[in-house]
Amino acid sequence: MKSYCSTCSRPTNQKVLKQEEIKVHEEEIGWWDETTFQIIQCMGCDTISFRKLYNDISYQRYNDDDTTTQELFPNRGIHSRPTKAYRNLPIDIKKIYQETIDAYNNQLTLLTSVGIRAILEAICIDKAITEGNIKNSKGKIVISKNLDGKISGLSTKGHLTSDNAEILHELRFLGNKAVHELSAPSIEELNIAIGIIELVIDSIYDVKHKAQILAKKRLSKTN
Repeated sequence: MKSYCSTCSRPTNQKVLKQEEIKVHEEEIGWWDETTFQIIQCMGCDTISFRKLYNDISYQRYNDDDTTTQELFPNRGIHSRPTKAYRNLPIDIKKIYQETIDAYNNQLTLLTSVGIRAILEAICIDKAITEGNIKNSKGKIVISKNLDGKISGLSTKGHLTSDNAEILHELRFLGNKAVHELSAPSIEELNIAIGIIELVIDSIYDVKHKAQILAKKRLSKTN
């Protein structure tokens, strides 16, 4: 039986590494079912995960259709996103990021929105950004200690370009609606938002770290 692989992003053949079966047979009422717990490994990329199979055999006796259903752990499907393995991301931000991806993959849209906003707040804390300049409703430049000001502060301190900061404000609006209005965005909107936040993480943490490694290697060659 094929199962969806988040690494391959498609259903793939799976090798069963270990399995345990639980069979229930109630003869008096004609009930018979099987639940199978499996540790599986993708035969395309070798990713290991867990699968639960359930089969209502008593129903299948009177129908030709295969009644086996499967549940995958971690939960995944065609709209799921893999969790990226960020090596240079602070542990607190990494935890929020992982929980946000878990919420998204379980279609918990409100929690995903809150998680995206929390990642932004955590990045600002990590970079010691507490405020920034914004335009108020009258067009006057003022200092804001809210998330809008902090996003601008990330740009002012050189962690983001001004264009990237403007994009992050869209994520802030999305998070505001979730927190203050309990308005859940669509899965499609959240998919785009997560893609953006991952690019920001790449830019602030991974790309800069890799650039520092290249600089050290270059300097070591000149000495």
